[in-house]
Amino acid sequence: RKAIVSFHTRHKLLILSHSEKHYRSMGKLVAETRALPLEVLFKEYEKQMMGALSLKSTIRKNANVLQHMMGYFKEHLTSDEKQEILEVISEYRSEFIPLIVPVTLMKHYTRKYKQAYLNEQVYLNPHPAELKLRNHV
Repeated sequence: RKAIVSFHTRHKLLILSHSEKHYRSMGKLVAETRALPLEVLFKEYEKQMMGALSLKSTIRKNANVLQHMMGYFKEHLTSDEKQEILEVISEYRSEFIPLIVPVTLMKHYTRKYKQAYLNEQVYLNPHPAELKLRNHV
């Protein structure tokens, strides 16, 4: 049960980037891990995870995740830093820059402000950088 909670915690923003509906549903499922037999829990979690990942991540969904991440820095960001993030998200939303740009900025602030929760998020490093999967506009 601890393993599924840990896995889910690290993958929450990745799930959100594909489906807010699945994000909410899976959060409820994980919150109630003791209510289900372990085998049923794993099968249901796997079913929902595959359902979420089968849905396309879009610019709108990614922009939502980026804004969600920004909230983790609200106690730390200067007004200039906040403005910078908002501008970069807006440029991404308008398709002027690829997703890798705001993600790199978020990684920078995650390290700068030692944001442990975001540092563990698979969303920031979902695949090997060499594949350049986030470099398209």
